[in-house]
Amino acid sequence: MIRLRMLAPAGVLLLCFSLPTLAHSAVPGSPACKRELEVTQKKMRESLALVSFGQDTPQPQKCEALSRHLTLANEIRESFARCKTRDARAESVGNADDVIDATRVTYNKLCPPRPGLVRVNMIEVKHVTRDQLPKPLAAVHRCSEGAEGPMYSTNERFELGRLVVLGCAGNPNATVEEARARNARPELLKKEQAYLYITRDMDGDDPHRLSFPILGIDGREARVDQLFADRVVPGEKRDEISSFWEPMTEGVCRVHAVWRVADAKANLVLWQEATDCSGRTEFKTVLDRR
Repeated sequence: MIRLRMLAPAGVLLLCFSLPTLAHSAVPGSPACKRELEVTQKKMRESLALVSFGQDTPQPQKCEALSRHLTLANEIRESFARCKTRDARAESVGNADDVIDATRVTYNKLCPPRPGLVRVNMIEVKHVTRDQLPKPLAAVHRCSEGAEGPMYSTNERFELGRLVVLGCAGNPNATVEEARARNARPELLKKEQAYLYITRDMDGDDPHRLSFPILGIDGREARVDQLFADRVVPGEKRDEISSFWEPMTEGVCRVHAVWRVADAKANLVLWQEATDCSGRTEFKTVLDRR
């Protein structure tokens, strides 16, 4: 089952691309990666030709060229993330991200949706079984006994690779002590939880599980390994993760946290709390390291 979770109404086009999964894990510098980067050079030339072609053509052909250019840019980015060496990866992936973002802006400006339709920014959410996971992720993703079944899954462009969210069933018998340790209401622990992984590419290569600093009910920093599956959204920047939930902190009805990720480590950069959620929720900033 696939569902699309709407993040926010916007004039933003978010296209999801299905790229071919390699039968093996490509490693930077390997013959497989050298061949893939040779193909990528051809895609770059094709992509540049599409941009040139689209400059002086009627709108339908212009939009078709931009759409194809965007598809190629995503494929090129994926190959760079998978196959570029560490020294070259940051610049190459960053440049590809800039191209993708700029192309989306241009497409939205020049290619409006059909009458009666609006564009929204969405994340593709799947529910998958373990046998459907890429092998590198299947090897590291573990839920507690009896907490595994069809799992929440997303796989999004993030930082220099991908951010993969994989679910585990919640705990129907969560204790108050466990809730206090997570600084989350006990009923939230009964819902599907999620582990988050940074991977090199869509195939899940080189996975690193994240843990997250939070502010505990005593105001001191603590660390958790899981977030709530349907409460994870991209931050305002490419390397940020945002989440919100109802805490155990007395007098607080909701918290909003933002983490910035570097070298597969999540750092808490924003913590906000709301004391009244009966109408429009207004947050007070408690910690800001942005």
